[in-house]
Amino acid sequence: MSYGTNMNKLIPIIFLLLTTGLFAQNGSVGGKIIDKKTESPLPGVNVILKGTYYGAASDVDGNYTIKNVAPGSYTLEISFIGYKTVQFTGIKVTANTKNTIDVKLEETSLTLTQDVVIIGDKPLLDVEETQSKKTISSEDIELAVVENVTDVIAQQAGVVSSDNSLHIRGGRAYENAFLLDGVSVQDPLAGTGFGLQISANSLEEVEVITGGFNAEFGQATSGIVNVKTKEGSVRYYNGYLSYKTDNLADKSNNHVFNIDIFEISLSGPEPITSFLLPALGVEIPGEVSFFSNLYVGLSDGITQGYYKPTKSAQLNSSTFYGTRFAPKFENSWYGLAKLTYKVTPTFKISYSFNQSVSINQNSQSLQSNLEYVEPSPGYQYEFQNILENANAFTHKNIYNTISVTHTLNTNTFYEIKFSKFLTNLRTDANGLDWRLYRQPKDIPNFPVEYYNIGRDTVGVIPGDGFWDVGNPYTWHDHYLDEFSVTGDVTSFFDEKNKFKAGFKLQFQEMQVVDIYQPWVGTLGLNNDIYKVHPMIAALYAQDNINFGGMILNFGLRLDVWFPGKYVDDAVKNPDVITIPDEVRKNYYDDSFKFFW
Repeated sequence: MSYGTNMNKLIPIIFLLLTTGLFAQNGSVGGKIIDKKTESPLPGVNVILKGTYYGAASDVDGNYTIKNVAPGSYTLEISFIGYKTVQFTGIKVTANTKNTIDVKLEETSLTLTQDVVIIGDKPLLDVEETQSKKTISSEDIELAVVENVTDVIAQQAGVVSSDNSLHIRGGRAYENAFLLDGVSVQDPLAGTGFGLQISANSLEEVEVITGGFNAEFGQATSGIVNVKTKEGSVRYYNGYLSYKTDNLADKSNNHVFNIDIFEISLSGPEPITSFLLPALGVEIPGEVSFFSNLYVGLSDGITQGYYKPTKSAQLNSSTFYGTRFAPKFENSWYGLAKLTYKVTPTFKISYSFNQSVSINQNSQSLQSNLEYVEPSPGYQYEFQNILENANAFTHKNIYNTISVTHTLNTNTFYEIKFSKFLTNLRTDANGLDWRLYRQPKDIPNFPVEYYNIGRDTVGVIPGDGFWDVGNPYTWHDHYLDEFSVTGDVTSFFDEKNKFKAGFKLQFQEMQVVDIYQPWVGTLGLNNDIYKVHPMIAALYAQDNINFGGMILNFGLRLDVWFPGKYVDDAVKNPDVITIPDEVRKNYYDDSFKFFW
């Protein structure tokens, strides 16, 4: 009895000695976290070693300690809502040693995932990332040979640029989602995916997601491109001016494209609220900054060189000031103006205006019409002798958005965006009204050669295969006018749990006018003309839980599409013979009434 009692007392002592010896082989990480501006301690800051269970929170004095860390190399992440996230890479933990890392956090109105400061070498792989994602920073973009956002995306793994379109993971161009500051800016009617274009110097960050989409991104089947634009500094002004050309001498050289690229950017503190009003004794709380950019790209493209036209053609845009902004065959105009008001370090309001206009004769500008569009470089070979009669494409995009970012407390923040997006594509015979179109003809070469002489029908040897008179087969115009409201709230229950929920409302007006062979009849041999008012709504919730080496990322999303009264009436109308009976049946069987 005495022997058994003694053994029962010895077992806890032996276990304690063993575990004490085991823990002695581990190290620790600790330090103090303070506000960079006020130098006051920050309590409740999340401190974790990424990809592990190790973590801690700072106390009332800003001190933190992560004990019993196995020896190895780690990335230490310090995050606190309302402050920039800081990552220390390559932290070496050795046995029986304490690593002291003191941190000064800088305030920000951005979310945790938007403003990250990395101290040390940037890791090649984020061990906690559940998406196949590539993030391109403004520093990376400055080092690359790119002109616009399309060029940036085309250089990423998993993306192929072909026939003037971007294909992610082998998908079609229109199967991608293109977001500007979190809001869709693509043209759903052109079939090319991209609508709005942006200069590369206006980009703060570009995310290309090729797999593992979260619920917030919806039903994109191939890839997602999320673009964040730059903001101006509140402390200093920054300017940029450039001119690029591929030929400073002979403009008629067949080995150049006669490219001229002008670009100017200006950013910094907004002068009225930052200087003028304070000089008049009026103080505005917070900080106001601006960013502006203008990009002009002009080129003769493929028409210069071996396919140079025999007769020069001046492009004429019927929807954007005629010939004023179309001095060459490829004309691109991009503009951005952004105003940011940081009311407090945790509350920000911004307004952004973007406009892009492309005027060219690239037939790949329109991939969706009544007739099949064959893959090609986009050059209209059949009209190379009369390019002034070929189709001219004017793609206009105007985007306005107001966004609000507000941090409620140390665990929760929300974002709300109000956006207005207008995209319009006009395709016509260099500004010609469709009622003035004439059938294209290839005139036989002179002297005319005849064959089947002596028969009832005499044949004529045709020309060289290129049109000599007439106009293209298609006149096309479409637009999308969209107003959208998006919002989301993100809450960090603890350092290992991130919850996000949001909604989206889109109210659209779409119009399409597509006339094929306009010289036949009243509205051409074939036509497609309609105006609809669909509505799109979405509601989602997702959660990301980090178990230390295993990430659980799950979500639920509800998407609702209201096609509009025009579609309902067309399906109900038996005189609309272009709708098969099977489509009508599926429409009734698979649709639900909501309010009406």
